[in-house]
Amino acid sequence: MSLNDESRRDNRRLSFLILLKIVRMERAVCGHCPCFPAIVDGNRGFCMNWIEIARTGTFTDSAGRPQTFTDADLSAIANAYDPQKRDCPLVFGHPQSDSAPAFGWARKLKAEGGKLLAVFEKVPEQVRALVDAGHYRHVSMSLMPDRKTLRHVALLGAAQPAIDGLKAVELADGQNSITVDFSTNQEGIMPEDAQREIGALKERLATLEKENADLKKQVQGHKEKAEKAETEKAAVQEKADKAAADFAAYRGKIEGERREARVSELVKSGKVKPAEKAGVLDFAAKLAEQTGTVDFAAPDGKTESISLEERYFRDLEARPADERAADFSAPPAHEGGQSGTINPAELTAKM
Repeated sequence: MSLNDESRRDNRRLSFLILLKIVRMERAVCGHCPCFPAIVDGNRGFCMNWIEIARTGTFTDSAGRPQTFTDADLSAIANAYDPQKRDCPLVFGHPQSDSAPAFGWARKLKAEGGKLLAVFEKVPEQVRALVDAGHYRHVSMSLMPDRKTLRHVALLGAAQPAIDGLKAVELADGQNSITVDFSTNQEGIMPEDAQREIGALKERLATLEKENADLKKQVQGHKEKAEKAETEKAAVQEKADKAAADFAAYRGKIEGERREARVSELVKSGKVKPAEKAGVLDFAAKLAEQTGTVDFAAPDGKTESISLEERYFRDLEARPADERAADFSAPPAHEGGQSGTINPAELTAKM
């Protein structure tokens, strides 16, 4: 497996994991699990501003029970709130003690856009400073059993500050209250943090997809180059093979003609019988196919390396001539100037 193939496989695996995490986090943010925060904007200040304390959706309360809040439910809470009859304290965490101090009071509520908003007053300067510094960016609410009466609103974050002179909060019916933490999801991830992480993961996923596409293009480019080179190589090899075959055929033809002429000369000189000619040609052709050489001592005493075929021919040429095997294709010349034409009549008279 090539390095590019391994990189593409790793990118696909990482992209799948990132995409899976994005889907899970977006499902949480979209309401498939209780992950709806109430965020305190420290830049605007905690007092004299509408602060989100709840949202529509289905959540799990502190007792592990599912709690669903609709627009109508939030409107009912806002309409039922009367600080003259029962005002709602601002506390740290969700205290169970009746002696918990109040760090402010909800002056009014309103339901708007699927959110429950509150304005707080009488918040100590120290608490406002802590909120403005970002130490308590999330709030959560607790309801009475009727699900309409606001029991308290809790700041979630760091430890409770030590502030003297605060009025104690009366937290009656605490055991039956409905406390819903809107600030974290089931995995303990703040939604705005989840949104940031989702954004980062999507950027990373886009980067991986681009890298994967680039790697795919590189692999395709290498593949096309390799195929082109292979095609060119095959064409060159085909030309080389044809040239070699043509040259071998030409060389074989020339050597065959040379061999034929040489054996014919041996037959004419009487060193090879006419009946031996075909066998000599065949044997000489087979020797020509051999690549070995032999040392040959010439009459002058010099030694040279020659082919097996050449050694064979030289041995044949060194034979004594056999007049009986000579080529009689030409009429013999007779001594005494006798005509080469025989007269049958004269031959009969002499007999």
